[in-house]
Amino acid sequence: MRIAYINFYSMENVYRAGVLITDESTRPVEFRVTSNLDVDRLQEILYGEALQEVLYKERFTVQLLNALQEDYDIVLTKEKSLLSIRKEIDKPVVHIQKYDPFMPLNRLSHKVINIHDRYEPLYITVNKEDENRLVSISHQLQDMYRNFNIMEPFKRVEKALKYIMESEIEAERADLSVR
Repeated sequence: MRIAYINFYSMENVYRAGVLITDESTRPVEFRVTSNLDVDRLQEILYGEALQEVLYKERFTVQLLNALQEDYDIVLTKEKSLLSIRKEIDKPVVHIQKYDPFMPLNRLSHKVINIHDRYEPLYITVNKEDENRLVSISHQLQDMYRNFNIMEPFKRVEKALKYIMESEIEAERADLSVR
């Protein structure tokens, strides 16, 4: 199963998104990033707490997924609000998080465990459109989770975004010092 991991990073009011497609052993297949999006103070004030959700859903995710050249089976995200993009793409979107025993279970969610206890239990949720595929997706993720930490690629995307943004800042500073 190929997974498209979507993640986001912000630094000093500059936002960026990245997507990493991995194979069943979490090896990279394709990586794409957005360009920087600068958010000014007025936008922060006007959007308030909704700013990140608006940026992630409306400005980054769908465009980034549509730009991918390689095929993937599911989108894995840590942002629950992205479940709603399922209507705009033709792939299941799966929200994944650490399992909390006090979290209410429902028909759109499933627990994923590592049978060797190497990694902590996870909790996945799908959009209503994929309710009939939940068990299949859960089993496929569980099979991968036996040998690979399926949460780790999120860190790779975040580190890559941070590296790109910091490299661009360093290049700008070097360019300014040359002038």
